[in-house]
Amino acid sequence: MKLSLRIKTITGIASIAALLLLVLIVTVFQLLNDLVDSNIKKSADTTVALFVSTTKNAFLSYDLAALDADVSEILTNPNIAYVKVKDKLGRVFVEKGNTNALNRPFTADTSVSDADDGIYDTRAPIMVNRTLYGYVEIGLNIASVTESVSRVRNWTVTLAFLEFILVGLCSYLLGSYLMSQLHQLHEGAKRLGDAVKNNSYQDVFVPVRGTDELSELAEAFNQLVERLKEEHAQRQYAQDELKELNTLLEEKVQDRTALLHQKNYQLQEANKDLKETQVQLLQAEKMASVGQLAAGVAHEINNPVGFVSSNISTLSEYVATYQMIFSQINAVLNEQDEGKRASALSELEKMLANQDMAFINEDITDLLSDSRDGLSRVAEIVKGLKLFSRVDSDHMQQHNINDCVRTTLAMVNNQLKYICTVETHLGKVPDVAMNVGKVSQVVTNLLINAGQAIESTGKNGKITITTCTAGKFVELRVEDTGCGIPSSHLDKLFNPFFTTKPEGQGTGLGLSISFGIAQEHGGTLSATSKEGEGSIFTLALPLVSHSDKTLESEG
Repeated sequence: MKLSLRIKTITGIASIAALLLLVLIVTVFQLLNDLVDSNIKKSADTTVALFVSTTKNAFLSYDLAALDADVSEILTNPNIAYVKVKDKLGRVFVEKGNTNALNRPFTADTSVSDADDGIYDTRAPIMVNRTLYGYVEIGLNIASVTESVSRVRNWTVTLAFLEFILVGLCSYLLGSYLMSQLHQLHEGAKRLGDAVKNNSYQDVFVPVRGTDELSELAEAFNQLVERLKEEHAQRQYAQDELKELNTLLEEKVQDRTALLHQKNYQLQEANKDLKETQVQLLQAEKMASVGQLAAGVAHEINNPVGFVSSNISTLSEYVATYQMIFSQINAVLNEQDEGKRASALSELEKMLANQDMAFINEDITDLLSDSRDGLSRVAEIVKGLKLFSRVDSDHMQQHNINDCVRTTLAMVNNQLKYICTVETHLGKVPDVAMNVGKVSQVVTNLLINAGQAIESTGKNGKITITTCTAGKFVELRVEDTGCGIPSSHLDKLFNPFFTTKPEGQGTGLGLSISFGIAQEHGGTLSATSKEGEGSIFTLALPLVSHSDKTLESEG
């Protein structure tokens, strides 16, 4: 069964989110259990040790009245379920508290999970100079603690489930939006192909929705189709007139010769305009590949978005901890009664002791740094995609070709990383005058072609990208270990509509468009290849732009 890109996007994002949430839940539960066990054990050991210290003299002197009074006093603490004092032979001196707990056999608990009856059992020996005289057994009520732990677990699972649903919904909306736009452009391109064959351009337009880059691409596509319709009508009109003149040529040869030349000139101009329009149309069709890049880039964007979302969840827990501590600090500061203030201060100290504030402070810095890096990564990818989709063909600026390589690699990384490794040797090259969007398109075309050549071999290969200064040019070389190109095809490689790919997998326009862009910049695009070994494509851009040379010659 063939899965659509939308289903793959939704399934991939949901799977990653589910895995991360599962790891988070397991980690939180483990930390919570360890924290509760540590605190309960520490409290139990402290309590029983203090009681042994208090009752040791009464026990050794067989002062049962004092011993009974000490037991009764400690049982006033609601957290103590029972107390039992007995000698080393097991004879009970005093026992009070929960009857059921006293009647069952005593087994010391090592963790909260062992105390399934809600009472944590612990024991301490009564010793003098390493001589054992008896034992003190105490049971702590931990029902409220286990109930709180259960509530925290339930809330954690509920929040994780809601976050998983939200991630799934967002991935569904993103996949649906991208696929709807791409489907419309795909259908428009198919209809345009049929229109060119049939010389009928009706119903070729694609609907434009929104104001994003895909919408701008659809608008540009519609404008170029309209221009093509106008040029086709002009050519058809000129051809009709030419046919009429040819039928009257024998009768009015001399009279019609001048007119014929004029019409031929008009026809040539119309054909020239048509060719220019067709180049723009091919540019628009080429720009439809932005949709494919956007679908691949969605995966690159969702990775940092996923861990940023996880970091925000953790930060929310830390904020809750700080709010609880600040609330207790306010209680201490606002309390006028010294006794109550001391109690509140003690509670604050316990609260701080129960939280690993050093770890939280350090982790907050790491979480914020990771989140900033993730968002910066998303911004760079979106910036590169927007730059690539720009259609302003006249804007030239001083730019470094290494930056074009880095931007393009960020966009096509998802399409290359599973089929090959990319090795870069970016030299220290000067800025040159270029149309950044067009040069980025050339680099993207070369990298995607190299990846497809490697993929066709069925083996994992390598793409090597090199930039350097060669004479009066800055050169970019893209070398792959793919299937190579037959020598008989090299001289036709940059011809429009020439392709060696199977039908439906290539239009033969990418290298032709790239070759034209190189010429527009006063540079060159060349290729060398050995069939079965790989190919090298070299883009050379002049250090002095073509327009600058023209100005110098005129001066």
